Amino acid sequence: MDFKNMDFEEAIKRLEEITIELEGKDLKLEENIEKYEEGMKLYKFCKETLVSKENKINEIIDELS
Repeated sequence: MDFKNMDFEEAIKRLEEITIELEGKDLKLEENIEKYEEGMKLYKFCKETLVSKENKINEIIDELS
């Protein structure tokens, strides 16, 4: 899955879905690993997005100060 074409809100929603799937379903080991890997990639994408937006906000504050 290409997370770069996904916006932040879509990524968070998918991450929540994966969490529910991992907590509630009796998945085979390989399926669990695949879901976990997708979740970690989504987590990284969301974290990088938040850091980027935080940096942008700090730039705006610095410019206006």
